Order: sequence, then structure tokens, then C-alpha cells
Amino acid sequence: MDRFDITFLDSYTDEALLAELRRVASLIPSGPLTRAVFEQFSKRVSVSTFEKRFGGWGRALKAAGISHLSLDHPGWEKKKAQYARNMSDDDLILEMNRVQALVNTPVLTADDFNRHSTLASSHAIRNRFGSWAKALKEAGIGSSRMGRRYSDGECFENLVNVWTHYGRQPTHREMTLPPSVVGPKAYVVRWGTWRKALKAFVEWANADEPPEPQACPEPQAEKPMRIQPAPEDRHEVPPRLRWKVIVRDRFRCVACGRSPANDLTVELHVDRISPHADGGKTVMENLQTLCQDCNLGKGKSYAKVR
Repeated sequence: MDRFDITFLDSYTDEALLAELRRVASLIPSGPLTRAVFEQFSKRVSVSTFEKRFGGWGRALKAAGISHLSLDHPGWEKKKAQYARNMSDDDLILEMNRVQALVNTPVLTADDFNRHSTLASSHAIRNRFGSWAKALKEAGIGSSRMGRRYSDGECFENLVNVWTHYGRQPTHREMTLPPSVVGPKAYVVRWGTWRKALKAFVEWANADEPPEPQACPEPQAEKPMRIQPAPEDRHEVPPRLRWKVIVRDRFRCVACGRSPANDLTVELHVDRISPHADGGKTVMENLQTLCQDCNLGKGKSYAKVR
């Protein structure tokens, strides 16, 4: 017969809480008893209960007679450095993969690794592999793009892609997930807050296309000046115009009505009604929103789907 255990303490006295801390600490072979580790091994009481009762996690550990060195404490950093020196490259990569699975994010930052690893530090990883980026590549883990500086245009074009992907305004967290290639931190750093970044994007999206700069021939130029085609004659649809077409069509395929707001497998395209090869212009009137299936199934017919 199966045995059932209660998932809460019989008593919530100070001594009962400290006893639970000691019980969980006895299950940990090495490393400090962090909040994340405690929650993994105990479902009887929450970490917040200890913090409220004893004034903090470190104070609760101290009251229980447990070493309260955190993973980022200098003393524990020395221990992790000693462990890392005795680990092979494969062992370090396994630890990186373990932490990656624990934090469950698309990228693994050095800060996340230091907070969650009990065996090594990002400093030791850099020393072994040459850089954090090289170590991530060896471990097959995506690297963070947060350190790169993006232009306003790159940030706005990324928002067009993400907004189109979801068929609605994306959340701050969704900017860390594909298809986003610009993290939310880049928007906050550039505009101050996520809300201000969205406001700047809307103002950019609603503005008219800037006029194309006129190329001036250099005096005594030996080569003929290259003439840029007019915006309406270009093959590529600019991000701002693409956004306006999708908004006009309400983030739906004008042929079948499907939208990524209801089905994330739907991928929206902006397609010409009259093909570019037949003189079709890159203007609002000649553009429409189609899902990938309808766009690929349209073939050579260029009649307006609507």
C-alpha cells in the first residue's frame, strides 16, 4: 500500500522550523543551503516563512547552526575556486549545463552561474576556456546578447518582429525569448523604462517614412553616381511600412483569418498584391498580410486575396 506524507509541518514554532532547516541541510552533500536548494528538498514550509520569522535567510541558517555562507560570499568563492581546479573541462561543462537547466532561461549569464553553481565560479570558467563566451560555445549554450549596443532602428525592428509573432503587445519577459534578438535590458537602458520604450516605438511606427537622402556626386568623380531606387520601387518592405500593414490588417491573415494571437504557430508575412516583378509598388495599397501557408499557396496568382 502506498504511503502518504503530509506536505506541511505539524508545528510552526521556532524550533520546528529550525529542525526542518537542519533536516534539509543533512541531505545536501556539499555547498551552502541556498533558498533554491531548500525549496527543492522541502515542500513543508516556504522560504518566506523563515525570512519573516528570523529576519532573513542568513539569520535563520545561523540560528540553526548551519554555515550561512552564500554562494557569492568571498569564503565560498575560495572553496569553489579550489573545486574548479580539480575539475576537468568536461566536468565544468556539465556544471554549466546543470545550472542552465536550473535557471531555465534561453541564455546563461555569468551572474546566474555564480548564484546557482556550488562547484565553480564564472572566473574559474573564464580562466579555463579563455572567456565566458567561449565556454558557452563549448557547452552548447546560447550566449547573452545584452552587452551589445543596438541602434533605435534595430530595437524597433525587433519589436515589430516580436509584436507580429504574438499578434499583440509583447511583455517584458517575452523579449528574452525567441524570436526576439534584443533583450529587454537594452530597451530599459536606452529609454529608461519598458513603458517608455513601447511609447517610443509607437511614435516611431506612427510617423511617416523619412525622405530618402539625395546622393550628391563628388566633384570630378571618375565613376558614375549610383542612383538609389525610390522607396516605392524597392523590393524589400521597410520595417515601419510592414508594421503599418500588419496593424491595418489587425494581425490577421486576410485570406484565412488566422492570427498568432490565437495560435503561435501562425507566421504572418507582408506580401505584394501585384508582384514586384510585374511592376508592383512597395506601398500600403499594394501590400497585404498573409499567413505563411496562404502566402506559399498563392503561387503566381497576384489577385488581391481580399
